[in-house]
Formats: sequence, C-alpha cells, structure tokens
Amino acid sequence: MVPDSAVEEMVSDSVVSLCPRCGTFHAGGVFSEECYQALRNARRCARCGLLHEDYDLPAKLFHCQEGFDCEIYIPNVDELVLRGNTIILPDHVTKRLQEHVDKMHEAKTAAREASNCFGKQ
Repeated sequence: MVPDSAVEEMVSDSVVSLCPRCGTFHAGGVFSEECYQALRNARRCARCGLLHEDYDLPAKLFHCQEGFDCEIYIPNVDELVLRGNTIILPDHVTKRLQEHVDKMHEAKTAAREASNCFGKQ
C-alpha cells in the first residue's frame, strides 16, 4: 500500500506538453532523451560546434589545463579533424601542449624540492 502523499498524478501518453527547459514537445509529460539532447545541443560552442565539457577531463589529465579551450586545441576551426569523438591535433598544437605540461611538471618539482628544503631546517 502506498501513502496518498507518494502517489503522483499520472499523465496520459496522449497528452503532449511543451517542455519549459528545452522548448520541445514531450508525450505524457515525460522529459527524457529528447529533452536531454536538446539541452546538450544548446550548450555546443558557437566557434567549434563541440561540447567543451566532453573534453574537460582529458584536458585536465593529459595537458594540465583547467578545462578544454577550443582556441588552444583548435586554432583553425576549418582544419578540425575528428576521428569519432577524438580530436586529431596538429603537430604544432601537440608540441605547444607538451611544452606546457613540461613547464607544469618542472614547477611542481621545484615547489616540492623547495618545501623539502624548508622542512629540513
């Protein structure tokens, strides 16, 4: 037995309603995959057409970046090459990113050595 407060009003599938979040129509008031995709597409970058959030984690893990910035990874949008969802970076971009990673590691190592130095005194 379910308490009356837990029972929600059921909406018929024949009722189509406009979703206030994504602006599309959903049957039965169920805002599911269509709503998710519409919201996702609304967040696409106007410059490159990608969802930056899809590339934020790899940018942090592999290149010590705060997040994905298409102006760094894709300097010329007309030359964007994708293999599935993977961005194929030009050699000059890969080289610049590797130099950034090396600088970050050097700074981290220098900071660690400095803290060890001060800790021994």
